[in-house]
Amino acid sequence: MAQSIGFIGLGIMGQPMALNLLKAGYAVTVFNRTQSKAKPLEQKGARVAASPAEAARDADFVMTIVSDSAAMEEVVLGRKGVLETLRPGAVLIDSSTISPVVSRKLACHVAGKSAEMLDAPVTGSKHGAEKGELTFMVGGERRTFDRVMPILQVLGKKHIYCGLHGAGSSAKLAQNAIQATTLEIFCEGFVLATKAGVKPEAMFEIIQSSLARASLTDFKAPFIFKGDFTTYFPLKWMHKDLELAMEAAYAQGVAMPATAAVKEVYGAAKAKEGRGDQDYAAVITFLEEIAGVRVRTGGAAASA
Repeated sequence: MAQSIGFIGLGIMGQPMALNLLKAGYAVTVFNRTQSKAKPLEQKGARVAASPAEAARDADFVMTIVSDSAAMEEVVLGRKGVLETLRPGAVLIDSSTISPVVSRKLACHVAGKSAEMLDAPVTGSKHGAEKGELTFMVGGERRTFDRVMPILQVLGKKHIYCGLHGAGSSAKLAQNAIQATTLEIFCEGFVLATKAGVKPEAMFEIIQSSLARASLTDFKAPFIFKGDFTTYFPLKWMHKDLELAMEAAYAQGVAMPATAAVKEVYGAAKAKEGRGDQDYAAVITFLEEIAGVRVRTGGAAASA
């Protein structure tokens, strides 16, 4: 009999992840607050639950990937939450990006049900989720990590054990701080060059021929140059993750002055209506508006 998985959260990342588990032969029960997002999975053979508790009932494993710490606490601890039906011996695998403090708190509640939990956030965006090529950063007991490896191998190409509960969440916040800062300073540099009359094509060739080159900006640059901010990872979520990184830094006495400044840039970019749901590369639009230029290829630098 196929092992059963309750899967909660069918957003940009969750829906393709759940689909890959179905394709791999797992019996998947899904839940999402907006139930219409479950329809494509129901058509592929998933059972649709009416609540997180129903999704978790009798499941061998429960996977969650929701928007933030508050949503995760509600899914697990709230009325008709996972904890009401999580059976002894089950494993909760949380791939949300949330506070490490909340991850550890939830792990304690789960342990009280004689079950186990891993914080297992991912990187790789929508494209990686669709192709089953995510990278997992995992915190929790090593034996639990080994136990869930067959599931993680369906969903990702790399699975990195980071330490005990909260370590996976901490690693993801550090990674996103680096990623967000890398892209933002790339955008600053291109706005500066464009304002001075340097064509983006020329500037990009310079970057690719220097030590400033990065795979992240290799991927994002063509979208930026076209003004295409199709969502791979929403700007509002990147801003949320930067806020979490700064909370963690404050709690641990770690100075992150560059991240603090970048967080404010993402916050200002998010403030314009509709922009928060765009890809986080849309952070450049805020910088462009201030400078009065647009970084676009295919002609002279455009005035904003």
